[in-house]
Amino acid sequence: MALLRMDRSTGDTERAMSEETVELARRYYEAANADPPMGDPSLRHPDIELVDPPEFPDAGRHVGEDALRRRVESFVELGWDGQYRVEEYVDAGAEVVVIWKGKGQSKHGGAPIDMTLAHVCLFEEGKVRRMKQYLSRAEALEAAGLSE
Repeated sequence: MALLRMDRSTGDTERAMSEETVELARRYYEAANADPPMGDPSLRHPDIELVDPPEFPDAGRHVGEDALRRRVESFVELGWDGQYRVEEYVDAGAEVVVIWKGKGQSKHGGAPIDMTLAHVCLFEEGKVRRMKQYLSRAEALEAAGLSE
C-alpha cells in the first residue's frame, strides 16, 4: 500500500526533519509504554494539547500536562490497559500519524476492549505539542493530508 502526500516537496532538509519527527514519535510512545500510560513528561511540550474525536464521551480539547493526565486516566478508568500497541508510524511531513491498538477489559460490563486508534502528532522544539485522536487509520491519514 502506497501513501501519497498532497502538496509535498522533496528537499533533503525536509526529508531529514521528517525522519527526525518519526523518531521523536517512536521515542514518545516507547517511553509511554515503559511507564504507562503517561511516560516521560519531558518528551511533551508544556502546552501539550490532546484533541478528542467528536464521537468520544465528553469529547473536547485538553491543554496542559494536568488536563492530559486527567483525560488519559479517564480512559484507564474505563478499562484501557494503558499500553499503546503501535502498529505503524506514518511520516506526514511536519506531523506523524501513529496507528495503535488499545486493549483492555471494560470496567462496565467486562467486555473486552480491542480497538484501532490513531493520533496525528505535531512536534515543537523536539517535544510532542499536539495529538489529535481519530477512530480510524483512514480518518487520521486524511487529516494529515495523506491518501492511500
